[in-house]
Amino acid sequence: MNRREILKLSAMVLGTGVSASLSQALMAGVKPGTLPNVSLSAEQSKNIAMLAEMFIPTTDTPGAIAAGVPEFIETILTEWYKDDEREIFFAGLASLERDAQKKEGVSYYQASEDLRVALLTEQEHIASEYKAPAGFSLFGSKDDPNAPFFKKLKELVVTGYYTSEIGCKQEQIYKPMPGRYDGDLNYADFGRRFVS
Repeated sequence: MNRREILKLSAMVLGTGVSASLSQALMAGVKPGTLPNVSLSAEQSKNIAMLAEMFIPTTDTPGAIAAGVPEFIETILTEWYKDDEREIFFAGLASLERDAQKKEGVSYYQASEDLRVALLTEQEHIASEYKAPAGFSLFGSKDDPNAPFFKKLKELVVTGYYTSEIGCKQEQIYKPMPGRYDGDLNYADFGRRFVS
């Protein structure tokens, strides 16, 4: 799979184009599992890992952590996001942390599953009420660098997972060159999205 195909896949998975910063990182060859040059705090890293696994948990296929998504997110945040994008992301992360501390006295990643889900659902609600400025669309083709935390997080997790080897070859069925055209492929034979 080449970088152009990865971007197309990301756009299909997200239902929109990826942000400009993320698109540039993918075109430069950043892959899930790549460690960033700048470290986040241990707490931030654990919260990001928890959030990634909440979006794509381990089931019959490996989840986001196994696919290297937390490291991918940290790389994009520290090396590719612009200052305003980074500020929005870290403000959202800090909000989750602050609310978990206030309600249960623990970090977000240590909070009960019910609280973690409730706090993340609040962030999703905030994102759904966000009105993009004129000329931008929250889920459209023109990137809004001021999009809310939840949209940025979802974009990073989904793109990181589906551009990883695990996401591409284990979660989906991947045949790089099937060698024939089958116009009557029975989806039930695969049970997952087929990528060729």
